[in-house]
Amino acid sequence: MIERNQPLVSIIIAFYNEQELLSRCLQSVRDQTHKNLEVVLINDGSTDHSVAIAEKFRSDFRLFKMISIENSGHSEARNFGLKNASGEFLTFLDADDELEPEMVSVCLKKMLENDADLVISMFTIFNQNGISEMVSGWKARNQNITKTKDLSYEMFNHGISENVWAKLFKSNLAKQIVFEKGLWFDDRPFMFEYLFVADTVSFVKDSLLKIHKRNASITRRIIEPKRLIDWHRVFELELKIVQKYGSDEVLKNKIAIHYLSVLMDNYLIQIIEQKKVRDLKKVRKTFFEYLKKYCDIVKSEKIILGSKDKIILKLLLLPKFLGWNLANNLIEVLKRKRISGLKKLK
Repeated sequence: MIERNQPLVSIIIAFYNEQELLSRCLQSVRDQTHKNLEVVLINDGSTDHSVAIAEKFRSDFRLFKMISIENSGHSEARNFGLKNASGEFLTFLDADDELEPEMVSVCLKKMLENDADLVISMFTIFNQNGISEMVSGWKARNQNITKTKDLSYEMFNHGISENVWAKLFKSNLAKQIVFEKGLWFDDRPFMFEYLFVADTVSFVKDSLLKIHKRNASITRRIIEPKRLIDWHRVFELELKIVQKYGSDEVLKNKIAIHYLSVLMDNYLIQIIEQKKVRDLKKVRKTFFEYLKKYCDIVKSEKIILGSKDKIILKLLLLPKFLGWNLANNLIEVLKRKRISGLKKLK
């Protein structure tokens, strides 16, 4: 039974060929304790039975929208979802994941009680065997933060998840932002900009979303040039967002240092996967191309790197002087612990 005073919440689900997992996702939406829901499904050009499976759930919801588009990528599908969402509040859900029954009701209650523009909950990551690996979402040190601008710094200190799921947004604010078309890591700049258009934030300690790891995920794909290109694009977008909403030198430095860490991770992934990469020469060429772009931007933006960051930068430049094999051997010894962590993620 839907109470008249219950706010409408839109749940945006973009999918492409998810016939094996879409039912589980939609069942979790159907089982929400908050019943005034609008389900906005964006079919991103699926060629399997996903649409037929989704249609079976149409009668379970008072408001059910199915929009089919030509295959355009996850970010563009989400943009269609944003345009067609009519709820006062909204959340995003990937087709291979599932909400806990109380997700919407708990987050909505927190949002209304605190007049918040954003609510962030915890989520649990499960491996392919269905075993819980970790709970994440936000760090306890941030629980007293109430201003989203203050939270923006935590995007670069691993203080909050950069993903748009496990969060509740105000629709009128979210609709001011677009996902970058074709970008693999489209969550990050969207989430970062939302922290500027919004004002207040609240946190939920409960884990309200189940994330299921898959071999096909972007994180676990063998490294290729697009990964390097798209991470650099994220770096550029984040700097533009800071400039758009008022220059902040501290935040610019944090963005640059974070991206330097990403560059090191990508270098280490090249070491881990060098025997599996389809075109290792192209990957390495692309890496140096965007490392140079990074150095140019740091110089032009007058970003000041600390001594440790300068050492990392010198390490990344080693292949130019020692060759890839010798440089890889040296960095593999120096970054043994980090390589071990990346192997677990992969």
